[in-house]
Amino acid sequence: MKSISIKKFFFINIATIFVSFFIIDIILSNTLLNLKKKSCVRFEPYYYELKKSCSGKDKFKSSFPTVNIYTDEQGLRIKKNKIRTNNEKVYLFGASFTFGVGLEYEKTTAGILEKRHSNYEFYNFALGSYSPTVYLYQLINQIKKKQIPKKVILFVSLADIYNEGNRWIDYDNNGKPYLATDYIYKVNRKKEKFLHKNFRISRSFAHAINYQLRIFRSKIRSNINNKNQIKTSIQAGFTYRPLEDLKPYYEGNIFKDGEIKLKKRIKEISKISKSNNIEFYLVVFPFAETLEYGQDKFNWENYGEEMCNIDNCNFVNAFNIFERERENNKNWNSDLFFVGDEHYNYGGNKLLAEILSQKIFK
Repeated sequence: MKSISIKKFFFINIATIFVSFFIIDIILSNTLLNLKKKSCVRFEPYYYELKKSCSGKDKFKSSFPTVNIYTDEQGLRIKKNKIRTNNEKVYLFGASFTFGVGLEYEKTTAGILEKRHSNYEFYNFALGSYSPTVYLYQLINQIKKKQIPKKVILFVSLADIYNEGNRWIDYDNNGKPYLATDYIYKVNRKKEKFLHKNFRISRSFAHAINYQLRIFRSKIRSNINNKNQIKTSIQAGFTYRPLEDLKPYYEGNIFKDGEIKLKKRIKEISKISKSNNIEFYLVVFPFAETLEYGQDKFNWENYGEEMCNIDNCNFVNAFNIFERERENNKNWNSDLFFVGDEHYNYGGNKLLAEILSQKIFK
């Protein structure tokens, strides 16, 4: 009888702990952890940007950590309590890599450069899936305000051909870029599923454990057979796979149109930079898959250099340093990238910032 009472006691206590945990999870998920309400992204039907003077949270995807997002009065990502100076301006244009998804600002390329080169004032205009059509719009707006930077650093992503050919269509009557569809706007307004909305703590624990296991498996695999399991993407797959294999994403003239438009936008940005005596730098950088599978079908480094030769801009190629890291480090994938994703972790951002320091700010 005594043992039965003890069993009941433990069962009741364990059950109480579990029930209490899930109740707390539901309460916090709908209040403090409601990232949708804390998002600093403002969505319009065919455009999106960061909110001005915002303090919020961001979770790029389920396997990524939740990070703090702070923006200035222009709606640009900054570190907490950032105070602008009158130092010479450096404009950074890019997408999710440059924005620094999954990282606190201080661990992004922009944040690292800002700390190392305090004699400049850095303005990070980046946001996920932006491309040169948006960068041109952003630069023109700054020029109109007489905000002329000393340097413009444009990060050309392997995703830019797809984004230019299939995502950012053109400009409206007010000169503002617009998206091909209002899909993102509708998704943002859509109600979350019950499990996603109410069990954020439980899901975060599960994703964190899964991600650590992924890193562990990656290191074991690389140490045993010197191989990494690398995520592939349709955005960068054209460098090592035939376009026919990437249908329907590159159906019709999407790739060709995207390539033509990308070159056109870069040329326009270069022209504006020159006419305003701005140092213009074009940066190309690798995805994990380009390091692993090569560029037999389309050489992105040569493509970037050709664009710079035509427009007489300053070309910065980050590929060779990343390739050297891959050759000398068995754990390069987990040390430089979020495992199972193409984006740089702190290690990748730190390496890219070092390359830029040497080639632009030396």
